[in-house]
Amino acid sequence: MITNLRIGSRGSLVKKLQLALNAKLRPSRNLAPDGIFGGKTYQAVKAFQVDRWLVEDGVAGVCTQNALYDKETYLSVLHLIPFIPQPTLTTCWAASTAMMTNSTVAKVKAKTPQDMWSDQAGLFNKSNTNDAMTSGNRYARIHNLRCNPPMSWALSRLRSALQRSPLMFDMLWNADDYVKGVGSPGHMICVIGIRGDDDPSGIGTTLRLHDPWKPNIGKKKSVNAMKWLNEVPTRTYRVFAK
Repeated sequence: MITNLRIGSRGSLVKKLQLALNAKLRPSRNLAPDGIFGGKTYQAVKAFQVDRWLVEDGVAGVCTQNALYDKETYLSVLHLIPFIPQPTLTTCWAASTAMMTNSTVAKVKAKTPQDMWSDQAGLFNKSNTNDAMTSGNRYARIHNLRCNPPMSWALSRLRSALQRSPLMFDMLWNADDYVKGVGSPGHMICVIGIRGDDDPSGIGTTLRLHDPWKPNIGKKKSVNAMKWLNEVPTRTYRVFAK
């Protein structure tokens, strides 16, 4: 059982953390191994998290300690794809597809038949019909991708898929409306990396994302797999792969 270490933590575990941070960070932060988690230790933890693309919260939790103490159970995966923010409120789909296919938003829109999208609504996700896979497979073929059907993803399956290619998640925000058959708005995002351990809950796993939102800004970020996958039940409505 790993103890989360944060501002105010004290004791031998903090001293061990400080010594490991001094050894791993380059240049070394030369932390005094006094067993007191203060501001300098917090900044060192954040620097390590940035370097290892972990969640940048300054807390030495499961994922950070696994990486720091070489306890991750598989080689981390990080796909190098372009980062493309969406230019408008409704073009997350085109920006994410452009990232997946090394293209541009304009080219993705031009390549996608007009009956599949609009400037007002974005890509039609068909979540109010039983047509998710028909439209998903059609979209995938157009852009040389593969579409996985709506389902829950075990962490081991997700890791295996990410070892082969980056993934594009077509997510729905409102699971209740989806279940009722009235449909739900959603968002598309690229998952480009994974690292961590074999805990099937995902508590020890970090995912790296290229999020095209907000318009003309976007965000590169890391998330805890357990928290991210569970906070939106329809996170994996459709998942596209290369």
